[in-house]
Amino acid sequence: MLVASGYVEVNEENDLDEVKAALETAAIEVTEALGEKIVFLIERDQAKEVKAALDHLKDIPGVRTVYLAYYSLECSDEEKDQLLA
Repeated sequence: MLVASGYVEVNEENDLDEVKAALETAAIEVTEALGEKIVFLIERDQAKEVKAALDHLKDIPGVRTVYLAYYSLECSDEEKDQLLA
C-alpha cells in the first residue's frame, strides 16, 4: 500500500465543505479541516493511482494550492519512476 499525505488550501473558507466532499467522493481521506486548510491522506495500491489522485486535487473547484508533505515509495523501480514523472 502506497501512502501520500499533505494538505490543500481552499480559495475561501466558504469552499471548505464543497472541497472536503469532493475529496471524500474521490476516496481521499480527510483527516482534518480547519479554516482554509484540509489535511488529506491518500492510500492506493499502485504508484500511478497515487499520482492520479494527486493530480486530481489541483482540478477540484475551490482548491487554491496543494501541498504534499509525505509519500511512500514501497514499490518497484518502474512504479517509482511513474510516481516521480
